[in-house]
Amino acid sequence: MTSALFAELRRLAGAPQVLVDPDQLVAYGYDATMGYRGAPAAVLMAETESHVVEALETAAARGVACLARGGATSLSASAVPPDGALVIDTNRMRRIARFDSVRRRATLEPGVVTRDFRDYAAERGLFYAPDPSSEAAATVGGNVATNAGGPYAFKYGVTRDAVIGLRVVTPRHGLLSLWRGADDAVIDLIIGSEGTLGIVTEVTLQLRPLPSHRSVRAASFPDGESALRVVAAIMASGITPAKLEFLDDITVESLERSRPWGFPRDAGGLLLVELDGEAAEVRDESVALDDLLRSAGGGTDSVDPARAERWWEARRGITASLARIRPAKIGEDICVPYSQLAPTFTAIKQAADDADVVVAIFGHAADGTLHPNMLYDPADPEERDRALGLLPIVADAGLAAGGILSGEHGLGRVKQPFIDRAYDPPTLAAMRRIKQAFDPDNIMNPGAMWPTEPLEAHP
Repeated sequence: MTSALFAELRRLAGAPQVLVDPDQLVAYGYDATMGYRGAPAAVLMAETESHVVEALETAAARGVACLARGGATSLSASAVPPDGALVIDTNRMRRIARFDSVRRRATLEPGVVTRDFRDYAAERGLFYAPDPSSEAAATVGGNVATNAGGPYAFKYGVTRDAVIGLRVVTPRHGLLSLWRGADDAVIDLIIGSEGTLGIVTEVTLQLRPLPSHRSVRAASFPDGESALRVVAAIMASGITPAKLEFLDDITVESLERSRPWGFPRDAGGLLLVELDGEAAEVRDESVALDDLLRSAGGGTDSVDPARAERWWEARRGITASLARIRPAKIGEDICVPYSQLAPTFTAIKQAADDADVVVAIFGHAADGTLHPNMLYDPADPEERDRALGLLPIVADAGLAAGGILSGEHGLGRVKQPFIDRAYDPPTLAAMRRIKQAFDPDNIMNPGAMWPTEPLEAHP
């Protein structure tokens, strides 16, 4: 089947590059998630929308599993292909087709790198808010697939809030052109579906003016619980932070081991808060924030712009820095109500202590996201098994707090085993019907996200 599939793909219009050499395919068998591997049969380097359309048609005709791949920065194994799959690499599709500064809109291909586009928009006085920590490698198409967020998510929204148009290729319905106002329901199904319904080939985004002023504060606390209790107070105060990030002591230590960033190493919990907007708004909120932090017993520090940029850079590099504590990790991203941040943090830390596993916890506290990272040494199988054993405990802790399984990473293959803990049978049945409507033969990224029960047979 591989040789026949290869021959058909090579005959596509424009003769796109197709990889079948096992040595080349190895790099396409994994994403940023540790511990998950696949063995694709072929990779098509798509350069045009037509390549995606024809490749998906070819795969569907042969019943070959298929998935798109951008920056492969997924932390839930959603970009890990099933064995024998066709991977459609969209990284060569990097054209910004239209940029309208007056209407604050941009239309671009899925392979445009997120940070490149954010910089491009900023040079023209506009602001694209979604800023995942992997923005230097993540692509806009991948942002759509996972509904990526980031530190700005609370104030400015996630990818779904910026998307006003999509072109997407699906197995049953072919190429769809969707617009807000007419196709909202379908757009919202595609965004965050992790490539299980179709492949995005074009995205139209609504942008914002760049904020004119900003101010950054850092506050250290004796322990993580204290810091997270203050998060709830900040959010109840009426202050609207552009960013509100939490770092625990393990996270701070890993950052300082990787490089002398200047974080307070004695902090049991650290909050980084950014305010933005018009000058008067930022001034008033800064005063209110300082009063609140001082009354809560936090050691506060007004951070100058250059230092703030360094610290935000450090925040984006936490994943790499954790290797200074242990070589490998399992990253989670539950999302809970503000009132449950501190209790959930404590419950996970206690479970980690009981299991003798080091867990670093940080997150976008403004939207209730916690990232528990179970750290382990791959050379120590027992430690790895203990770390893996915390996955269901973390999932249950988030659900017990009234939260959800994922705040931003998605479900992928990592959290798919826990989906029946989060949704009742009627909801799961509705999900299966949606999948059936878009992908009746279950060729789109099978094994990711969707319930484990088999789909109904295609009539």
